[in-house]
Amino acid sequence: MARINRWCYVGVPAVSLAVILLSLLNTPSWTGILPIEGDRWSSGPAADEPDRLYGQSDLNCKDFPHHRLADIQVVLRLGSTQPLDQVLSHINNVTNCISNLIIVSDKEEQLGDTPHRTHDIITDLPEVYWHDENPDLQAHGRINNPDSQNEPVTGRDGWLLDRFKFLPMVEYAFMQNERAKWFYFVEADTYIVWDTLFRLLDRYDARKEWYMGSPSPGRKMEDDKKTYFAYGGAGILLSRPAIEKLVHRESSRTHGEFTEPSIAERWAQLVKDDCCGDSVLGFALANKGIFLSGLYPIFNPHPLHGIPFGPGAKMYWCQPVLSLHKTSPNDIPMLSGFLHRRPKDLPWLYADVLDYLHIGDTMEKRQHWQNSDWNGFDEEPESPVHKSVEACAAGCHTHGECYQWTYYSKESWGEEPSENKCTFVRSIRLGTPKEPETSPTTRLTWTSGWDTVRIKKWVNEMECADPEWVEPSIQRIY
Repeated sequence: MARINRWCYVGVPAVSLAVILLSLLNTPSWTGILPIEGDRWSSGPAADEPDRLYGQSDLNCKDFPHHRLADIQVVLRLGSTQPLDQVLSHINNVTNCISNLIIVSDKEEQLGDTPHRTHDIITDLPEVYWHDENPDLQAHGRINNPDSQNEPVTGRDGWLLDRFKFLPMVEYAFMQNERAKWFYFVEADTYIVWDTLFRLLDRYDARKEWYMGSPSPGRKMEDDKKTYFAYGGAGILLSRPAIEKLVHRESSRTHGEFTEPSIAERWAQLVKDDCCGDSVLGFALANKGIFLSGLYPIFNPHPLHGIPFGPGAKMYWCQPVLSLHKTSPNDIPMLSGFLHRRPKDLPWLYADVLDYLHIGDTMEKRQHWQNSDWNGFDEEPESPVHKSVEACAAGCHTHGECYQWTYYSKESWGEEPSENKCTFVRSIRLGTPKEPETSPTTRLTWTSGWDTVRIKKWVNEMECADPEWVEPSIQRIY
């Protein structure tokens, strides 16, 4: 095996893959439209919740390098309508060891029996945001005064408010901890590998202006120069000099009053018009002369089960993993425990993630599963691979570029014709559950599989002698 086996994983159950797969069956989203209960924190812990989720001592923090937090301020951005299990899973497994954690939200509330209380960052918005009664900001009233509103609070309300949080969040974090050398802004559905963060920061001079993350194309400046912003789901990292320059305001020498608006006030109209706060933050930084240092794929926008490995995808192998966006709340405790137990001599690489997921070991087929929605391609309609699940699997094995497949079947009892389609995939990824969809006249099903022989061959041919700490670039973008 050419790739170096750098450690043996100790204490990982043999059924870990099954647990991961089952855990993906219920991945909530805070953008749903289901009504939100008025006080989601009023009840005590569920009977099946571990005690440590409610303020008990956390053994996973015993070996955490707490001294590093003297230089780093972590800021967690929440929405009060996000699912309770998502918030608790993050606080008790991802940021559980961050003693100086700042949490901003669209509502001030105590987070259950945890020591954390959120700061309502929407109330920090300057008056200019409220002058024209922006319809999206009305969601703040529905969330904080539900009894006085005619409309029920929904998950969409939290999404409508999210873009308004970014600029005041940065200002607030700096005011709370001006001594921090680094500021790291994360989301509740993002898993963070702290060891990678500490190793990454050791490679950069905190005295310089740094703005890091996973690059996404942004707005053009007045000189038509294209800008990029750090995708918020993968985490946003700013050095203190960068934040100082961003929030700096000129003031009168005689009266000491500010002669410039705050960044939240200056960019108020753009925040109202744009879809996304991370985009506006990147543009505001660019206008201060601070441009993104893209570190993709170290800052990773994919979830744990959606990382595309293999030769047909962008390379995910020797680079250290810092963030995993949209990670299922059910995945997080097991992943956190695994990373706590593993040896700490080297960083956790993408090659290790594939080992952790056990893709290619024994898993060959899974019903009600979709793994071809990324990097998939179809054979000609008349190809025999579309005839059956078995034909699809066999066709993938004989195709030189196929590593996995999905077979879609549409049974019809009405006027609509039945349909079968086999999709091949040039990359390797776990994928997600896809339950059957039925109607009075049709039934749609998905079955997926992996060519374990080809996957094992590719893995054994890969080399990863040293971690690949990619240099800043905006050419590698998500």
